[in-house]
Amino acid sequence: MSLSYAESLSYFPHKGKVGMPELSEKSDELQLKLNQLEEMIRQSHHTVVITGAGISTDAGIPDFRGPNGVWTLEKRGEKPSFNTGFDKAIPTYTHKALCRLEENNYLHYVISQNIDGLHHRSGLPLDKLAELHGNVFSEECEVCHAQIIRPTCVGSYCRKRTGNICNSVKGRHKNLSCRGKLRDTILDWEDPLPEPALKLSEQHCAKADLCLCLGTSLQIRPCRDLPRKTKKNGGKVVIINLQKTSMDSIANLVIHERCDHVMKYILEKLNLNDTSKYSHVKKVILLSGKYKSGKDYIGRKLTENLSALYLNINEFIKLQYDKTHTKDSSDSEDIYQTNIIKWREEKSREDPTIFCRTIIEEKDQLCSSYPIWIINDIKSYKEIEYSKTIFNDRLLFVRIDASNEIRQKRGWNSQNDTDNSELDSQLDTNIQWSFIFSNNEENTFNEQMDHLTKMINS
Repeated sequence: MSLSYAESLSYFPHKGKVGMPELSEKSDELQLKLNQLEEMIRQSHHTVVITGAGISTDAGIPDFRGPNGVWTLEKRGEKPSFNTGFDKAIPTYTHKALCRLEENNYLHYVISQNIDGLHHRSGLPLDKLAELHGNVFSEECEVCHAQIIRPTCVGSYCRKRTGNICNSVKGRHKNLSCRGKLRDTILDWEDPLPEPALKLSEQHCAKADLCLCLGTSLQIRPCRDLPRKTKKNGGKVVIINLQKTSMDSIANLVIHERCDHVMKYILEKLNLNDTSKYSHVKKVILLSGKYKSGKDYIGRKLTENLSALYLNINEFIKLQYDKTHTKDSSDSEDIYQTNIIKWREEKSREDPTIFCRTIIEEKDQLCSSYPIWIINDIKSYKEIEYSKTIFNDRLLFVRIDASNEIRQKRGWNSQNDTDNSELDSQLDTNIQWSFIFSNNEENTFNEQMDHLTKMINS
């Protein structure tokens, strides 16, 4: 949460102007300005966006210098009355709108001063994003400088060691990992900005025909000076913020309005206003495989590599079963598992998509926050058809294969096989697998994992 982040920073007295009044445009003037902005976006060949805390307030994360911002209240000896945790925050309309603009070549680079990770979680490609102040979900290796994005907050701030070790592959040695110590990526007040990200930001701003500044008062250097690079090279600068900013004097257009309102208008005028609930989702990977094939382990490894959302249907079914059934203490684990399988089959006969559909509904808030989903333990072709109705060409079908000998080593018993026969018949008959992962404890595991990860990211 932004409050715990603010409290972790070292003492710094020069926080800029705080608590300035919020302004609003008259309706007729606002319409004229929105029309101007639309025309600028259409005409631009290279558009850069600089974002600040103002685009995340609708996600429940307080800003810093607004009338009720963290630094404003600190000056009065108070604290924010609302403060959503970073783990629970979901991308706002503006975050998702920027993704839509990028997908349709209206936006070419985003420079963010925010640490909340919502740009990445909304689906914005990492190669189109510079997070100048860090990301609460990201760690960086001291040795190889690899960045790892976690599904949950790292839990520390100000470039501290997290206690985790870098498992990135070391050079050409695919079975050797780096083992360097990891640190969080969040900067303290006087820490230098990451040089590669700052350099790319400067290059994109210098190249830009249009620089949009959203939800930022542009008070902190060097980010506040980036719009000057656009202006210096003949580009236009637009500032959308409820308060006055330090760069208003160089802007071609200043709009005092909420970012979400402006972005809704722009998407509607550009015919990009996709109302699909999960339009932010880039890829959904459906994992299927026999009992003890290792699909859960592979699913979790992919989740870690991709900072994805992991939905395990089998675990979800156990939770649902336990809610309505009391486990007999005299039952063995095998009997318990067999009862769950029978219950699953009964429910699936009534509604073949019930578990795939329900897990998405119950995890709705998380589903709204992640651009990549991994759904494990798909057994029914109806579940595939259901997924196609939502995601269509964003689906990847991955089959995990393992020999009976390897499965027996992992605890599979042929006398009590828990596989649904439909797994081999309907799925293999109707599905063209995007990738078949041979999980037989061979030396090719890392190579296959790298190949699959690249395929998902492509």
